[in-house]
Amino acid sequence: MIRKHRLVLSAAAVALAAVPATLVVQDRLDAAERDSLERAAQRIFQRDADLSTASWRSHPAPAGRDWGGAAAEARVDQVEKRGERAKVWVQQLTTPYTTTPTGTKPEATVPYVSSHLFVFERTGDDWRLAEDLTRPDQPE
Repeated sequence: MIRKHRLVLSAAAVALAAVPATLVVQDRLDAAERDSLERAAQRIFQRDADLSTASWRSHPAPAGRDWGGAAAEARVDQVEKRGERAKVWVQQLTTPYTTTPTGTKPEATVPYVSSHLFVFERTGDDWRLAEDLTRPDQPE
């Protein structure tokens, strides 16, 4: 009887020791997946910021300056995952740059921030935008 108790206690100790390790591994997997979703959103934002029809280009550049490029960032706020699909609430931060008319001395201008709701689908090791659920009447 004592042997059974020792065996049960040692099995319980091993199981309890494994739980934190499992949680750490799961946290790392969740963080890696979140980073992957953030990179996917950032690619979308950067592609849009690089377009000649980007919304920030419709505003006049400061006097003596021309519009240059823009740097876009994505910050994931929340992820709701269902199977191979993920609904992602993400913030877009885009910083346009101006240059001199000769294309030198780049300077950052006031960045703009907007909120988006995307649905991504898993494609191998990466994510593909399946749906943009951002409301068109939502302020940017």
